[in-house]
Amino acid sequence: MTDVVLPNGLRVIAARRPSIPMVEMRMSVPFAGATFEHAATAEVLAATLFREGRPSREGMEAAMSRHGVTLAADRSSRWLHISGSAPGHALDTLVDVLADALTHGSPEEEEIRQIRHRMVRQISMIRAQPQVIAQEALFAHCYGEVPGLQEVPFPAPVEAVTGASVRELHKALVRPRGTVLVLVGDLDPGRAVDRVATATRNWGGIGTVTAPTALPPVRGGRVALVPRADAVQSQIRLVRPVVARTDDRFPALSLASLVFGGYFSSRLVKNLRERKGLAYRADVGFQDHLDKLVVSIEADTATEATAQAYGEIRAELERLVDDPPSEAEIGAAREYTIGMAMLALSSQAGFATSVVTAVSLGHEPDRVTTFPELLRSVTRAQVADNVREFFDPDAFSGVVVGDAAELADGLHAVGGVDVSASAAG
Repeated sequence: MTDVVLPNGLRVIAARRPSIPMVEMRMSVPFAGATFEHAATAEVLAATLFREGRPSREGMEAAMSRHGVTLAADRSSRWLHISGSAPGHALDTLVDVLADALTHGSPEEEEIRQIRHRMVRQISMIRAQPQVIAQEALFAHCYGEVPGLQEVPFPAPVEAVTGASVRELHKALVRPRGTVLVLVGDLDPGRAVDRVATATRNWGGIGTVTAPTALPPVRGGRVALVPRADAVQSQIRLVRPVVARTDDRFPALSLASLVFGGYFSSRLVKNLRERKGLAYRADVGFQDHLDKLVVSIEADTATEATAQAYGEIRAELERLVDDPPSEAEIGAAREYTIGMAMLALSSQAGFATSVVTAVSLGHEPDRVTTFPELLRSVTRAQVADNVREFFDPDAFSGVVVGDAAELADGLHAVGGVDVSASAAG
C-alpha cells in the first residue's frame, strides 16, 4: 500500500489487490457547513458534479461510456463522498474525469433548474418518512437548531440554489487540503499516485478545512414524547455520548454495544423481536453527530406496543449493567464483527470503502486490519467496565415519536419520558 500527501494537500492511498481486473476509487472531501442554505447547495453540487454539460466534458463522457467508467457523488453533514470504478486499463480515464470535476465547477443554469425541480419533489417524500422525522426530532431535542447536522435539506433553500451559488461553494470547499483519495485494485500503486498527482496538479486551495459545528453537551435522562398525529407506528430513538473511536476503550465499547443490541443474537433484539414481538426493528450502534460520537438505540414499534417496548429497553439496559456480558456472549460478538470486517475487505469495493472510512474517522489506513486484532485482545473485565460507564439507562436521552394521544398514558406509567410537551400535538 502506498500512502502519500501530494504538494497540494491531497492524500492519496493506493493498494494493489488484483483479484479482478478492476479499480475502485473512493474519496472524502471535508464539506461541513453551518446553514440550511449550505446543506441545500451542497446537495445540488453533489447531484451535478459529474453531470455538467461543458464542451470539455463531452470527450470524457464518451470515453467513460466506452471503457465502462462510473463516477458518482453524494453528501453527508460533514463530507462530500465520491465513488467510482473502472477496468484496470481505464484508470487514466477515471482519474482524468475525476480531476476535471474537482477543478471545474460550472453547471449551467438550466441544468440547475432541472435538478432543483426533481430534487424538491424527492426531498418532500423523503422528509415525510418516519425515520427522517424521528432523526430530526432527536437532533432538535438533544441539540436545538443545528443546521450543520442536516442530512436532508429543506425544499425552500433548494429552490433558491443557483448556478452561481453552486460554483461559489465548489470554489470554497472542493479543495485538496484535508481530502483523502483511495484507489484499490488491479493497479501499480506508485504509478497510480503519480497519475493522480499529474491530473490534479492544477487543483489548488489554500483555505483551512471547515471544522464542524461544536454541539452542546447532551444531558442524560431527557426523553421526550414528540407528537405525530394519527401515526400507526412509533419510533424510539435514544442516544448517549461516548468516547471517540480513537480512544483505547473503543474496541471493548464496540463489543458491549454489539452484545446489547447490535446484531441478530444480541440481548435486545432477542427480547423485543423474537420473544415478545414488540418491534419491527431494533438496533444498537454508533452514530457520528458532527464532532460527537454517540451510542444509539433505535426501535420501530406499533403504537399499541410502544410503551411496553420502551420499558423493555430500559429494563435490558439495567440488566446489562447488573449482569455484564459473559465470555460466551463476548466471543460470539467478537467473531461476528471480525467475520463481517473480513467479508468487507474481501472485495476491492469493500476494501476501498473501509480504508476511506477509517481515514475519515481519524485512523491510519491499517486500522481496517488491526482493529480485528484489537478486538481479540479485549477482556471481559474491559467490556464490563464500559457497560458500567456508558450503559446506565438514566444516561440516555432521546425521543419517542408517535401518536401522543395514544402513547402519553402508557409512557407516563412506564416512567422516564416527559409527556408534558405532547399535549399541543
